[in-house]
Amino acid sequence: MATTPTESPTVPDPTVVNEKIGVSPVVERSPSPECRHRCCPICGGENASEPSLRYSRREWTLKQCSQCDLVYLENAPTYEALESEFAWEKTYHAEKGKRRKGKALRYLLSDAAKKVKLLIRGRKVRAKEQRFIERYIGTGRMLDVGCGAGRTLINLPQSITPFGIEISAYLAGVSQKYCGPRGGKVVRNNAVDGMDEFDADFFDGIMMRAFLEHETEPRTLLDKARRVLRAGGRVIIKVPNYGCVNRVVRGNRWCGFRFPDHVNYFTPSTLRRLVREARYRVVRFGVLDRFPLSDNMWMVIEKPKP
Repeated sequence: MATTPTESPTVPDPTVVNEKIGVSPVVERSPSPECRHRCCPICGGENASEPSLRYSRREWTLKQCSQCDLVYLENAPTYEALESEFAWEKTYHAEKGKRRKGKALRYLLSDAAKKVKLLIRGRKVRAKEQRFIERYIGTGRMLDVGCGAGRTLINLPQSITPFGIEISAYLAGVSQKYCGPRGGKVVRNNAVDGMDEFDADFFDGIMMRAFLEHETEPRTLLDKARRVLRAGGRVIIKVPNYGCVNRVVRGNRWCGFRFPDHVNYFTPSTLRRLVREARYRVVRFGVLDRFPLSDNMWMVIEKPKP
C-alpha cells in the first residue's frame, strides 16, 4: 500500500507482565489530547476500577468488561488522531519497523514465510470475500466502510455500484479514482459521521472487513448502518478472533494485537451480543466462520424486514 512520506510515530514497547496475577501495572500519566477514556462500547459498563489485562502496553490499557466480557482499549485515540498521528498507513509501517529492529533475523525469516503464505492464502481470502459479496449482496449499491486504497472496491462485480468511507485523506483520494467512474463515491470522514452523508435505505449491502476492531463506537456505527441499509440488506463483517487458540498460545505476540489501531477485541459471543443489541438478524456465523484455530472470524447480518 502506498504511503505519503512522513515520520512514523513511535510504537510503545510492551510492559513487563506479572504472570502470577495476569495483569499489567497501570502506568500513571497525564491525560493526552490524542486519546479519550472509553466505557465498554457494547454495554456501556465503566471498568476504570478493573485491572488492566496482561496484554496491555505501557501507553495503552486493555480492559475486559466486567458485565459483557468484551476486551477493549480503554484509552483509545480520537478520530482526529487517527487521521494524522495514528493513521493506519503510518502505524502499519512503524510496527513492521519495530519488529524488524527488535529481532532482525527472526523477523526476516517470518516475513519471508508470510509472503509465501500470502501467495497461497491471499487468493483464498479474496475469493472468500468475493463469494460472500456475490452471495449475500449480489447487486445494487454497496458501501465499504474503511475502504482504504480500494482493494475491495476495485474487484466488485459490475452489478454493484461501489461506495466507500475512509478517514485517511490520502487513501480516500485513491479509492475515489475507482468509485467515481462507476457512479459511486468515497466519503472522507470517520465511519460514524460518514454514515450521516447517505440517505435512509440507500444501500443494498455494507462491507465491514477488518474494520470493527478499529472503531471506537461500534454500536453507534451499526445503528447508523442500519438506517442507510434497506430492509433485508446485509452487512458482511470480518474481525480478529480474540477467542482463538493462537492468541492463547502466542500471548503478546499474537498477530491480532495492534496498538493503538485495534480498539476492540471480539470473541464469537461478544460479536453476537453486539449485533443482537444493534437489532440485526444473524444470517451466517457457522463453526467454520469462527473456527477456533483461525485468527479471524466472518459474520453476515441482515436488517430485518418489517
